[in-house]
Amino acid sequence: MITILAGLKAQMGKETELAEACALLANEVRTQEEGNLMYIAHVTANDPTEIIFVEKYKDEQAMADHRHSAHFKEAGSKFKDLLAAPPAIKILKEL
Repeated sequence: MITILAGLKAQMGKETELAEACALLANEVRTQEEGNLMYIAHVTANDPTEIIFVEKYKDEQAMADHRHSAHFKEAGSKFKDLLAAPPAIKILKEL
């Protein structure tokens, strides 16, 4: 199993647009990706411009399928106009 934490930082004034795009992506991932075990977007409690995705995939292939999916690519196109910085991605391995 692979766990990913993906942090996104919205441009000032773009928080709502980014949150809506993230919620849409999360729904599409959960309903369309068989190898996805969890995909939840969270807004941080102390910073409304920061969104953290918690993602779990059954294996490397499922993670690759996610990166190559049409909905992921479409979201990436939307995100580039909404983000203040590149996404911060952490790939975790269970102990």
